[in-house]
Amino acid sequence: MASDAQPFIHAPIDGAWHDGERCATPDQRRPLADPKLWRETTSMLHALSYIGVLAQLAVAPTMHHADAPSTIPFDTTIATTRFSGVALDLEAGGKVRIVGGSANLVRVQVTDRGKHCADCIVAVSEIRNGIKVLTGRSRDVGTPADVQILVEVPTQTNILLTSAGGQVEIEGIDGYVSGTTDFGAVQLFRLSGAVKVETKRGDVTLRQSYVKGSVHTNAGRVLLEDVGGDVQATSTKGGVVERRVERVRVQ
Repeated sequence: MASDAQPFIHAPIDGAWHDGERCATPDQRRPLADPKLWRETTSMLHALSYIGVLAQLAVAPTMHHADAPSTIPFDTTIATTRFSGVALDLEAGGKVRIVGGSANLVRVQVTDRGKHCADCIVAVSEIRNGIKVLTGRSRDVGTPADVQILVEVPTQTNILLTSAGGQVEIEGIDGYVSGTTDFGAVQLFRLSGAVKVETKRGDVTLRQSYVKGSVHTNAGRVLLEDVGGDVQATSTKGGVVERRVERVRVQ
């Protein structure tokens, strides 16, 4: 059934590091955005409640194209005109890398890392202004597999990720990033926008980003390095390390 959900409202944040060069000292970084501009843009982000943002990705809107489940290895490329986000529900787990780049192409690639997963399946569905990626297992349901998932998307993209476990890498995204994994390290690099990321067991690293939101691990270390904006870093059982972090508080 068609959805009445409106397309994503995207509010890019000025001042993010988009050149991909690591900043060794504060003097090498670009100036952070003007506080007034930051307040204005983040107020726009506040207008999008987490529930509303996630609903637009999670609810099944108008299906323009839906592929039948496939086995791995799996590789598909989709041309896009208006693209707002990708929702990933990875019941089979695995190592995930999401990277922003091409302005008009989305690629999803799933391969084995170790032992071949004969019962692993992948399904990619085009939804309104985005895609849904589902992985699972037909026999060993609920058991994480040793697979590797690569998702290449336009830079201005919203991400919703849930994974049964495995390392997560997200790089070069200008948008809303929400992600949870049952276990595994999380590495976030060159993000701009809003972020809400959590792992139940593993380290979390956020580098060269200008964001608002939170990163959390139940068991592990959290590292913030060359980060601006208003981000809260917490660890239930582990430390929080901050290097060259400049916060702009939003009332």
